[in-house]
Amino acid sequence: MTGRPKKTTAPTGSELAALLNLGPKSSVWLAETGITTRAELERLGTIEVCRQLHLAGHPVSVVMAYAIEGALMGCHWNALPWEFKIHLRTEFAKMKRGLNSPRR
Repeated sequence: MTGRPKKTTAPTGSELAALLNLGPKSSVWLAETGITTRAELERLGTIEVCRQLHLAGHPVSVVMAYAIEGALMGCHWNALPWEFKIHLRTEFAKMKRGLNSPRR
């Protein structure tokens, strides 16, 4: 076993793949972590979703946070207000620090 997530395919017509900013690859990553609906994205929140993707071994960057948030808001991630991107960047950095800090 290599420790990498197993390869799966997004079901045809995947609800998440149909959302703006989320394509087949990110939909597969989300499905591998058990997230398959928009309602689950909303319930967990963008930063928690990114945390789960990171823990599953996917190379998650802050752009994924922008993409998820844009998908939930119905806009392209580049159209997010810069103030909101700053907020997401800050929260994403906190999440990453929490994952990288040693447990006591």
